[in-house]
Amino acid sequence: MVDLILIVYCLIVWLVFIKFKLIAWNTTSKLIVFIIPVVGITALVLAMNIYMPSSDDVRVYNKSVQVKSNVRGRVEKIFVQENSSILKGDTLFLIEQKPFLAQIEGLEASIEKARATVSVQYKNVDAVRANRKAVEAQLDLQRTRERQFQELVDANAGNRFDLEQAQNNVKQLEAQLMQLKAQEASILATIKAEYKGEQVSVAELTAKLEKAEWDLEQTVVKSPIDATVVNLQLRPGAMALPLTDLMTLVEGKQNIIASFDQNELHKMKEGDEVDLAFVTRPGEIINGKIESIVWASSRGQLLPSGKIPTMDQNIQKQGKYFVKFSSEENNIPMGANGSVAVYTSQTQPFYIIRKVMIRLSSKFNYLILKAH
Repeated sequence: MVDLILIVYCLIVWLVFIKFKLIAWNTTSKLIVFIIPVVGITALVLAMNIYMPSSDDVRVYNKSVQVKSNVRGRVEKIFVQENSSILKGDTLFLIEQKPFLAQIEGLEASIEKARATVSVQYKNVDAVRANRKAVEAQLDLQRTRERQFQELVDANAGNRFDLEQAQNNVKQLEAQLMQLKAQEASILATIKAEYKGEQVSVAELTAKLEKAEWDLEQTVVKSPIDATVVNLQLRPGAMALPLTDLMTLVEGKQNIIASFDQNELHKMKEGDEVDLAFVTRPGEIINGKIESIVWASSRGQLLPSGKIPTMDQNIQKQGKYFVKFSSEENNIPMGANGSVAVYTSQTQPFYIIRKVMIRLSSKFNYLILKAH
């Protein structure tokens, strides 16, 4: 646009001073003719950079999700294709389920076995209690005999050997009774220990069963978002490993950003109109608005380390800030480059200059400047 203004200005000068000679072409007029475009264009460019800033660092990005498998298994079937559009909840691929089904069946059988074992343990408690009662009866009898033999020995009418034998029998029965009580307490502690209303051994197997059922659900991998499938390298028969990227899903919502020098932002605000021109869409102008200004830069971030923070020695270097734009257009290719012109509210009469400039720039995108 500046070149066009200069061409028009030169044409006017030629017509006025050379062609029609309306004004004398002397030193004074030459100096004025030279000063006017230098001062005028300089003022115009400076004003445009302040009130109608532009950037050639426009980029389009889409958020993406790396699809991973939560379980290890061989891929049985793939339900999507490269560059296909899918909806949230659509099945992406299926992992072979036989090993997971077998594990669930084994755990279900183990749970039934554990419950049967608990039932048997209750019967064992009954048997131990019956045995304990028998031992207690024998112990009472032996203690009675011990007292009787003690009385005979005290009266010098009994045999000390019989007394010692009775005392030994009492000790053996007491030890046997203590062992039976400990056995009963151990069995009761095991079968009465509960977790969330279930006997602990059954509860432990139930938790493993729930995990196995969850693993089975993970064999059917579904899309978490509405997206497009890209980078689909997965094939049937491949081994899906946890934490390994298997495909990439790209969101449909596009994000348009551009970087600006810090001193270009002081007139910008949310809602300002913009014109966008992309290399992938030569000759087209896409209208939009400023959605937000990202008032943060990596230059302002100090990462934790054992070193004392240092500042950039190049004080002339300015960090750029990103500005995010919104547009009704939603078919711009991901990763597209372009340029943008921002129109602040202070200079509406002069919008035409920047609008013409960005439209000419868009037309130049038709040119493919390669030597082969």
